[in-house]
Amino acid sequence: MKGTRIRRAEHTYKPVTGCHKISEGCDHCYAETLTTRFGDSSPSFPHGFEPTFKPKKLTDPAKWARSTGPARIFVNSLSDLHIEDFTDEQRDAIYDSMLDTPVHDYLVLTKRPQWMARYFNGPSGFLARRGLDAAPANLWLGCSIELDKYTFRTKHLTSIPATVHFLSCEPLLGPLPSLNLDGIQWVIAGGESGPGYRPMDHDWARDLRDRCAAAEVAYYFKQSAAPRTEMGMELDGQLIEEYPLEHPADRIAHGNPPVIGRWVGRHSTSVPVSVARAGQGRLL
Repeated sequence: MKGTRIRRAEHTYKPVTGCHKISEGCDHCYAETLTTRFGDSSPSFPHGFEPTFKPKKLTDPAKWARSTGPARIFVNSLSDLHIEDFTDEQRDAIYDSMLDTPVHDYLVLTKRPQWMARYFNGPSGFLARRGLDAAPANLWLGCSIELDKYTFRTKHLTSIPATVHFLSCEPLLGPLPSLNLDGIQWVIAGGESGPGYRPMDHDWARDLRDRCAAAEVAYYFKQSAAPRTEMGMELDGQLIEEYPLEHPADRIAHGNPPVIGRWVGRHSTSVPVSVARAGQGRLL
């Protein structure tokens, strides 16, 4: 199992790759950039950025469970499982692989929560077909919200019965005054990085932080907007303190400045809190 630079997870699970742009947050898609860089020469992108199902990957979670034990895993970092190109049978196989390995926590993120809700809910939805009243606790369901006009996505997300609903407000491209946090357990916020990055006003992130604290929703500030070259330097990461932090479903808020806590999973009882990045990095 390979690690990941995605700080909200230890590893990634990529049974599908490729996607289609749907909103402004997709404009500088890092996954598409990887495809452009490596093209058909990479086994990860045998068809470029065209949506591709990789059934051989379905056995990975079980292998990891035997070899590495519990992990927090970000699903489909190079795709969106709920685009129209993938069939419900393919989605079933992917979700079944997660249900079969409850030792792991899986973060499934989409920009299409209305399609995710249609897949999970109803008399013929995935939950009913699997005889479930709600998504198992190890399935964390999330959606991306980059601008206020997309805050309607939370309504579709929270219509799915689940222990953890989370939001990825990254890249945060504007304030989110219409965001309703009812039914949300975790908010991840961050600016854009890489060439042509769009700036983020820190007041947008501070507003989210304060509203999450008031609503007792866990908050994680990932990074400010900056070129990757400016964000590459890290301080020595000295451990400052440890404190208990429960599963985000317990609705415990965290992330008070000047340091940011990192929640490490429902299988852990403590969280390292450290100064993470210099310059325009993760300090809010």
